[in-house]
Amino acid sequence: MNFTIPRPCPELLWREGAYLTPSELSGLLESCTGYTVEDTTDEEGDQIFYVLTPGGERLDDGYPFEDLETVGDLVGWRIDEALDSADL
Repeated sequence: MNFTIPRPCPELLWREGAYLTPSELSGLLESCTGYTVEDTTDEEGDQIFYVLTPGGERLDDGYPFEDLETVGDLVGWRIDEALDSADL
């Protein structure tokens, strides 16, 4: 028998300081701010991330982020603020 342990919601993972997948971080950011995270690869095949505005434009002059930690550094305070005020 295989059992699948459900993963806690991204809000709880964020508050605990746990790792979020690109999809989880994007969904959390979108629910808090309307912004999303684009997970893609560069011309060398390395994984990179962009923060997208609600209109789909890339933030920070289109500069790619090399890891989710750096994305979290950029948008983390907005997520914290939204979670604290809205109790998502």
